[in-house]
Amino acid sequence: MIPRKGQSFWPTRIAWPRKAEDSAALIPALVAGPVSAPGNVAYAGQSRFVLSPLSLSLDQVLLLIVTALLAFGLVMVQSADARVRGFNENWFVQSFQTKNAIHAALALGALVFFWRFDYRRFLGAPDRSWALLKSPATWLLVLTVGCLVAVLVTPLGREINGARRWLGLGPLGFQPSELAKIGLVLFVSAYAVHRADAIRSFFKGFVPLVAIFGITAVLVVKEDFGTTVLIASVVFVLMMMAGLRWWHLLLLLPPAAGAVYQMVFADPTSFRYRRFMAFLDPMHDPQGVGYHPLQSLLTIASGGFWGRGLGNGIQKMGYLPEDNTDFIFAVICEELGFFGAATVIGLFIALTLIGWRIMSRCHDPFGKMVAFGITAMIGLQACINVAVVTVTVPTKGIALPFVSSGGTGWLLNAIAIGILMSIERQNRRDAEHAEQTRAALAPTRGFPIELQPAPTPVIEPRTQP
Repeated sequence: MIPRKGQSFWPTRIAWPRKAEDSAALIPALVAGPVSAPGNVAYAGQSRFVLSPLSLSLDQVLLLIVTALLAFGLVMVQSADARVRGFNENWFVQSFQTKNAIHAALALGALVFFWRFDYRRFLGAPDRSWALLKSPATWLLVLTVGCLVAVLVTPLGREINGARRWLGLGPLGFQPSELAKIGLVLFVSAYAVHRADAIRSFFKGFVPLVAIFGITAVLVVKEDFGTTVLIASVVFVLMMMAGLRWWHLLLLLPPAAGAVYQMVFADPTSFRYRRFMAFLDPMHDPQGVGYHPLQSLLTIASGGFWGRGLGNGIQKMGYLPEDNTDFIFAVICEELGFFGAATVIGLFIALTLIGWRIMSRCHDPFGKMVAFGITAMIGLQACINVAVVTVTVPTKGIALPFVSSGGTGWLLNAIAIGILMSIERQNRRDAEHAEQTRAALAPTRGFPIELQPAPTPVIEPRTQP
C-alpha cells in the first residue's frame, strides 16, 4: 500500500489500553484490567504493548528482554575471554558456538517450557490433608537443602577460587545456592497459602517458617555471604506480604545484626573484614585487597562515554580479576562506554517494571507472591552487582543475571523468568475467559438500537359469562 502524503511506512502509533472516548489521543499507560464500566477500557483483562503492526503481551516482552540479555552476555563473555592469545577474526561468530552458547540455548529452552507450565502446580492441592508437606514447592526446598549439605560433607563438593560452593561430577558442575533462591521463593509463597489460618500465630506460623529458612541460610552463608543477604532480604519482604505480625518480624533483626557482625567484623584478619576496610579506603592497600576495587574503577573510567570498542578492552588482559563473571559490567563500560552500560541497566529496569506489573495484576495470592519474589530476586541481584562493580558497596561475589558467565545462574534465572511469564499467561487467560463469560451474558447490540428479547405475552384465561 502506497502511503499518503505525509504518511510513513514506519509504525507511528503506540496504542495502550485506554478509554474509548480518547481513541484519538496517543497517551501511553501501563494499565489494564477488567471492564468496570461500559466504554472504560479497550483491552479488558489484557496487558498488551501495541506498536503497529506488532502486538506483544507482557510475557512476550519478557522473552525478548531475556533473549537480548543472553545474547549480550554471550558476546561480552567471549570478548572478556579474548585475552593475550591467538586472535581469531571470527571471534564474534564463535561467541555463539561455545559452551556458553549451549548454556544459553538450554536456558531459553527451560524458559519456554516453564512459560507453558502452569505455575499453580508448584502449590499443590490446598484442600488436601498435609497439603504443605505434599506440595512440590516443599520437596524442591528439601532437594535444595540436600544439595547444600552434599556440597559441604561429600566428595562431590568442589572448591573454586577458595570457596566451596559447587556440586559436581566429572565435567558437570552445579551451584545449589542458585537453586536456593527460587526454592525459597516458591516455598514461602506456598507456606503463606497453605498455612494462611495459622500464619499470624507465633508457634504455629512464624517459628516453623523461620526455622526452615534459618537452616537453608546457615548452609548458604558458610561460603556465600552475599547470596545469603540477597535471599534474606527477599524472604523478609515475602513474610511481610504473607501477613506475619510486625513484632514477629522485628524479632529477626537482632539475630540478623549479630550474624553480620560475626561474619564480617568479629575477626579483623578475615577476608570479609579486609574487604570492608578496602571499600572504605582502597588506596590503603592498592596491591592487596584494594587492588580489585581500584582496577574496577579504572576499567570503568577508561571506557569514557563512547568506549574503546567491542573487543578492544585492555583491563581484561590480566589486570581486572573475574572479568568474565562478577565484574563483566566493568568490561562492558570499558568497551561499550556509557551507552553499553545504559542499555544493560535499561533492560533490567524494564524487566523489573514488567515483573512488578505482572505481580500487581495477579489476583492469585500464590502467583502474586511468587511474581514479587522472582522480580525482587533478579532485580536486587542486578543492583548489587552494579553497586559492587562501581565500588558503591564492598566487594562481593554476586553475578550479573543473564550476563555474567555461569551455566547454573543462566539456567535457573531463566526458569524463574519462565515461571513469571507463566503467571502472566495464566492471569491473562483467566481474564479473557471472564470477559468472554461477561460478553455472553450481556444483551445483544444491534444497529441502530439494542435488540432486546421480546417479552413473552401473558394470556389470561377467558372467563365464562
